[in-house]
Amino acid sequence: MNKVGSLFTAIILSTGLASPVLAQNLTAGVKGGIGFADLGGDFEDLIETSTDLKTGFSVGGFLGFDLHRLFRLQGEVQYVQKGAKATEGDSELKFKVDYIEVLVPLTLMIPVEGTVAPRLYVGPSLAFEMDCKVKGQSGGASVEFACDSEEVGAPTNTTDYGILFGGGIDIAVGSGAVTLDVLYNLGLGDIAKEDPTDPKIKVTNRNIQILVGYGFRFGS
Repeated sequence: MNKVGSLFTAIILSTGLASPVLAQNLTAGVKGGIGFADLGGDFEDLIETSTDLKTGFSVGGFLGFDLHRLFRLQGEVQYVQKGAKATEGDSELKFKVDYIEVLVPLTLMIPVEGTVAPRLYVGPSLAFEMDCKVKGQSGGASVEFACDSEEVGAPTNTTDYGILFGGGIDIAVGSGAVTLDVLYNLGLGDIAKEDPTDPKIKVTNRNIQILVGYGFRFGS
């Protein structure tokens, strides 16, 4: 957690020091919402069945600087739940992995008149694993194990990275704005830890999020 906080602080400080003007156009706030995740790569081959979207939640905060009236650079830190779900008959398997994730989207502010401001964004993401479990249910009974336990034997890499794409709107309310966002985070890293005794297996995260929040506006 301390490493993540230090990284987020470094992002903000380096951005703010780049231009004194940025400090005059600051947005800070919180957001949270629901996510629909699955796993790409070789995951379906490993479990030998198709997967469904796994529902999870996320919550976090953000800090943004206006670089220009059309562009904003933002830093975000989220607690986010990812993974995948597979069902066959009355049996269900869930792969649940939770992260602290740092997002740095570059945002295009679309100029319109009125209280509703649309925007589009793209940027990198870096995630730090907090927990990983596999849960199985069948016939009313359930079991749950850590991913790296002997029962599961699926250790994961504790960091992941990717790229995010999204869009949203800001609705002016009071001294700030209500934010509504839809984003897709495509994992590029391999979360399956390599076993030298087995062929190389690659598993990647994919996650769609619907988020709502509120941002406070500072400066001009």
